Amino acid sequence: MFKTKKPLVLLLLLAVLLGACNKLTPAPTDLPAEPGPAAENTAAASPTPEIPPTATPEPAAAHVNGEPIPLAYYQGELQRYRASLDPAAAPNEADQEKAVMDALIDQQLMAQAARAAGFSLSDADLQSRIEDLVVKLQASGIDLGGWMQNNFYDDASFRYGLRLAAEAAWQRDELIAAVPETAEQVHVRQIFFEKDQQSNAQTVLGLLNNGSDFDTLARRYNAETGGELGWFPRGYLSTYPIIEETAFAMHPGTFSDLIETEIGYHILYLVESDPAHPLTTEARLVLQGKALEDWLAAQRGSASISIP
Repeated sequence: MFKTKKPLVLLLLLAVLLGACNKLTPAPTDLPAEPGPAAENTAAASPTPEIPPTATPEPAAAHVNGEPIPLAYYQGELQRYRASLDPAAAPNEADQEKAVMDALIDQQLMAQAARAAGFSLSDADLQSRIEDLVVKLQASGIDLGGWMQNNFYDDASFRYGLRLAAEAAWQRDELIAAVPETAEQVHVRQIFFEKDQQSNAQTVLGLLNNGSDFDTLARRYNAETGGELGWFPRGYLSTYPIIEETAFAMHPGTFSDLIETEIGYHILYLVESDPAHPLTTEARLVLQGKALEDWLAAQRGSASISIP
């Protein structure tokens, strides 16, 4: 999948021994017993302690609750994102920049929440993850160093990104694990007509009002599915909220009026409802995604986010 170059050995960051640049020169021990010109000259010649230079802050692309997103890392992420796009369908540059910035802000918010909840990834743990990754990639014939070069990483940005991703993933997993395995759900069937079939939809609604059997009409007009929508919870049909709102407001054994959406016309029938019905894998994934989106929206609403 990735083109690799000659192996690049990752440099392990060694602890730097602090020098004694701030130490004062010891006072001379052979000064004259009585002060005189020589003593004054010696004191005047004593070296002045050096003041260490003030560290220059690393340029930041944004600050999230006071924590910087390094500009260099943002630029690398933008390169990686652009390299993944189909040139024929790529969004404009402004939208690309916004997409990357939004993703990094979300990641930073999750990482901050993870640390606040007690999650900690030590340097040793990070190194262990890198070593495990090296072994897995080598088993697939991929050299990590070459992959990093091809994907615009240096050692520092790779370590930063890996740590940030691990922290954000921990918080994400906590959020989605909190979504229960059961939820209030409804079992619904429908008779569906496309946009150009409004007259047919109104005719069928009239038949239902005159006592025709819903299942019979559903199999006639929606032969492939028989009109079966199955069980679904609140939040599952977020693309068509009116369908969901109508279904949850109905009583079992009743059908709805004609419902218009951008894809056509619907007549719903509520088969049954359950306050704690087991979620399908697909439905739980949808609710987990919604829980994550809602959490991020709330975090963004209360966070301090500054983009120069």
